[in-house]
Amino acid sequence: MQLASYLAYLADSDLRLVIYFLLGGTVTALMAYFASQGRGMLSAFITTLPLFTVLSFLLIYAEGGSKTVEVYAKSLLIFTPPWLCYVLIVLLGVNRIGIFKSIILGVLLFVILSVFLEKMLSGTKL
Repeated sequence: MQLASYLAYLADSDLRLVIYFLLGGTVTALMAYFASQGRGMLSAFITTLPLFTVLSFLLIYAEGGSKTVEVYAKSLLIFTPPWLCYVLIVLLGVNRIGIFKSIILGVLLFVILSVFLEKMLSGTKL
């Protein structure tokens, strides 16, 4: 069976959301496991490895086709700068203001920058 056949089968399957959940959960569990073992570099590598986007691209393609993947990929590029700011806030804030406050501040900044960028680029054809 070819990849296209697997993707078509997955798109038609009633269990596809369960499969999506299990795939995402497996990657998340691996990331948390390695981080708890003091292997932060490996955990970060797993988190930033394009595995989530590879799965996302394939699953979005199965659900909506190539145009949907194109819109998703362009949107990822728009939200990358706010995500980098979020990570930087957590990095700089965790020892100064604590994990919860730094995450809240980072997420708040991520949302504000994301909304700003989306509004700024809403009329722009990427």
